[in-house]
Amino acid sequence: MTLRDLTRLVAGKAIIKRNGKILVLQQSQEEAVSNAGWYHMPGGIAEPGETIEQAVLREIKEETGLDAQVVRLLEAGEWEADIRGEHFQFVGLFYECTANRGDVMIDPAESAGYTWVGLEDLEGIQIVEPAKSVIRRALGGA
Repeated sequence: MTLRDLTRLVAGKAIIKRNGKILVLQQSQEEAVSNAGWYHMPGGIAEPGETIEQAVLREIKEETGLDAQVVRLLEAGEWEADIRGEHFQFVGLFYECTANRGDVMIDPAESAGYTWVGLEDLEGIQIVEPAKSVIRRALGGA
């Protein structure tokens, strides 16, 4: 497969910090999705007429129940994923976000669970790349 064969999508991802840790969601255990069961940051693809920032805020609400605000764009990254028989190339924009102090409310249709990770947790948990590297840098690691 060449890059010409890939469907390219732009996704916005949220870096939400609390008490020195960053929120990550666990991918559902769907066999037809690469990295099933691994962790990733909240976020997703913009719908028609939506900016990437608007998509990030919508996805945070849908995936976690939290109301949030975008603070700033931190970095960009790329990754590939297989989803239900299709191969995609993603360009991800990673935004620092603030969220209300409410409880995280996971929709089982969106995610299998969630956790808050700090630098000390990164080696013991399966987090997709480039999210793991972005989290490390956002927490002040090398």
